[in-house]
Amino acid sequence: MILLKPQATNRFGIIPREYVTSAYMTLRDDSTNVIVDYTLVPRVDGVGNILIENDTYLIYGTEYENLVEGHFYDLTLYADDNLEDVIYRDKAFCTAQKDLIQVDNEFYKINKDQYTTYNGNDNDYIVV
Repeated sequence: MILLKPQATNRFGIIPREYVTSAYMTLRDDSTNVIVDYTLVPRVDGVGNILIENDTYLIYGTEYENLVEGHFYDLTLYADDNLEDVIYRDKAFCTAQKDLIQVDNEFYKINKDQYTTYNGNDNDYIVV
């Protein structure tokens, strides 16, 4: 999953193990081990976080506090406030390459503009 930064709102879709009206989400930064908790509530008239559409959760969020570009995150959704009943778990990656993903329908490139390809080899070899 790719989360975009900077962006006022991030929306992503998931298919949870169990459908609940309210959920709790944690984002743990793999690099720093910092965990930030979020309470998710039903989305009504554009306010709230969870919208169930065609058996898919669409989770809307404001700019998440702990997102750092280039970092990986463990995203976990819980059905209860005790953070015991896991209904979804995923890895997320934060990037600012929003224009490439949406306009050109390309995927995130970790080495974007760092390497050039060499096409001068014709793969000929000599057998002795």
